[in-house]
Amino acid sequence: MQNQFKHIVSTCVFGVFLSFFVGMCVFSYCNPAAVSESERRPLAQFPEKITWEGVIDKTIIDDFEDYSVDQFPFREFFRSLKAKVQIYVLRLSENNGLAVKDGYIVKIEQKFTQEFVDYSIGRLQYVYETLLKNNGGDKFVSVIPDKNYFFAKDYGYPSPDYDKLIDEVQTALSGMEYIDIFSELELEDYYRTDTHWSQDKIGDVVNKLADELGAGNRIWGKYTENKLYPFKGVYYGQSALNPELDTITYLTNEILNQCTVYDYETGQTYGVYNFEKFEGNDGYDFFLSGSKALLRIDNPNADTEEELIIFRDSFGSSIAPLLAEGYKSIYLVDIRYVVPDLLNQYIDFENKDVLFLYSTLILNSKSFK
Repeated sequence: MQNQFKHIVSTCVFGVFLSFFVGMCVFSYCNPAAVSESERRPLAQFPEKITWEGVIDKTIIDDFEDYSVDQFPFREFFRSLKAKVQIYVLRLSENNGLAVKDGYIVKIEQKFTQEFVDYSIGRLQYVYETLLKNNGGDKFVSVIPDKNYFFAKDYGYPSPDYDKLIDEVQTALSGMEYIDIFSELELEDYYRTDTHWSQDKIGDVVNKLADELGAGNRIWGKYTENKLYPFKGVYYGQSALNPELDTITYLTNEILNQCTVYDYETGQTYGVYNFEKFEGNDGYDFFLSGSKALLRIDNPNADTEEELIIFRDSFGSSIAPLLAEGYKSIYLVDIRYVVPDLLNQYIDFENKDVLFLYSTLILNSKSFK
């Protein structure tokens, strides 16, 4: 009798548990989440149209699997539980490709995708050949290492061949002078939860670039540090570990405070820092208002007529203001968002110094137009 009672209770508990999850699944189906704010990506939705052809070629099945994983009830809780067990209990080196050491989170890459690298370098080569090669001025290229480089160097994690990547960049852009900044950086110069470097930690990089560009004697380099907290980098949500929050430390002085930024896309003029963007989905957009096709930083206090053109990715948003002290104007071009063939309409490239400044993350992607 006692065993029968236990079976009844167990069956009832299981039934309630199963009914609860079925109900939650139905609720998720009726109210699917559109995006994952923590992962900064859209979530898969229930297949819009189910066809026999889709069943045969398994596209419907694949779409439904993606949907069921993305819309699973209490998904964030289970993501966090799995990540913490993997990293802190089982002591695995990574979870879903993300590794954690000394509070720093990084996506581990064992090798570069050669197709992406070839395409990215090819786009830079196209820009050089069509816009810069015969226009005078000095031309420079520099590559920014991602945090994976330091995880490999400091902790022995697998690593892509960075030397090979640099050789390929230098070979393709042989008409440009390469500036090595790998030695000017270390892991502590980057945010713990984000891919980017911290503006207050890149003084050595600024000095190296400025000296090579011939602007070192025009940059004061003395700033007041200001802080914004909290900053949740891209890996904060992706890791599902609820790590310690970052702080954005940004630099100001009399010159930077009077610099203006002109956005060719919107026709608006604003300052180098945008406090409203800090409150958005990506706090790093605080620097130069985020990813923009074409910007111009004007320094009204410049004691030179020199101008600089920087072809860049998002890393350039935080370092360009620190170089602005040495120039009358700096043009910032992001060819992920503008076709290079249109740039002659907005920029006079004649006798201008040019810097290609790209991270290995972008070179190992197919982001360029």
